[in-house]
Amino acid sequence: MRIGWDTAEMAATSKLVVAALIVREGDVLLVRQQGRDDPTPYWAVPGGVVEQGEFAHEALAREVAEETGLTIAAPWRLSCVAQYEVAAGRRADLWTALTFTTTAPPGDLKPADPDGVVREVAWTPIHEAVRRLSAVEFAPMREPTIHHLLRPTAEPTLWTWPSGVGEHPLVFPGGKQHIVRPHNQSR
Repeated sequence: MRIGWDTAEMAATSKLVVAALIVREGDVLLVRQQGRDDPTPYWAVPGGVVEQGEFAHEALAREVAEETGLTIAAPWRLSCVAQYEVAAGRRADLWTALTFTTTAPPGDLKPADPDGVVREVAWTPIHEAVRRLSAVEFAPMREPTIHHLLRPTAEPTLWTWPSGVGEHPLVFPGGKQHIVRPHNQSR
């Protein structure tokens, strides 16, 4: 429990999100999406919310299949975990995002997103993917992904935004804490 918060304020929910860094011969798979509350489309890695009763690995496979038409299979490597709060009235919901890295499976890109959010799917050179992802305004979607594209690592990292997503994150790679400066300086 957060110090200074009473139990009623902590009655917020926890949400789990999964995402996939899918790499093929120096390219990364990106989806261009636009939710109903998004003013413009933006590029991201495939992923989404884990549904009630669903395991993270099942959600990852489902989201990738829906958004790209590809069927991914283990082994996957956990790249990073991001935790952040999203305001929900007087409380804040705690979101945890698990990002996994995997190699590209065979198959054609055929998005069949039941939510109608995905507009386009593309294999993108890593330098261009970094440029596209840098335009994402929401730091928890942007920073860990770019970090792992530029610095592939064997150890997963934990990214937290304890002071809010508008502040610099605390990053815990390999048991050491440091602060990472954002790629998108406009936030």
